[in-house]
Amino acid sequence: MKRASILAYLFCIAADVFLARFELHTDDAGIVALCIVVFTFILGCLHSRHAWQWALLVGPCVPAADLLWDRSPITIHNLENLGVLAAFVIALGLVGSYSGVFLRRGISAAAGRVG
Repeated sequence: MKRASILAYLFCIAADVFLARFELHTDDAGIVALCIVVFTFILGCLHSRHAWQWALLVGPCVPAADLLWDRSPITIHNLENLGVLAAFVIALGLVGSYSGVFLRRGISAAAGRVG
């Protein structure tokens, strides 16, 4: 495995831990959403070949943290809300990661390189 891939996965793990902890200690959903976009953007720039997986690895840690560590009782209504939240954060992750890919390809094309 290349060094860039290892660094990307380590950054992904760190981003997941940060987002899960941050989600449990704040009520500011806008900042959490911005963090998801920024982290997946960075990961899309670092490892553009697997941009789709960054959205699937980073985004769902937010509803997973709510599901695993929230003290409120689990009901069908809560699970439906977490499903909608999961779809939303995956969409945010896709926007962030593919924006990073497009920026990386644009810079590479401007520099005269492909890929």
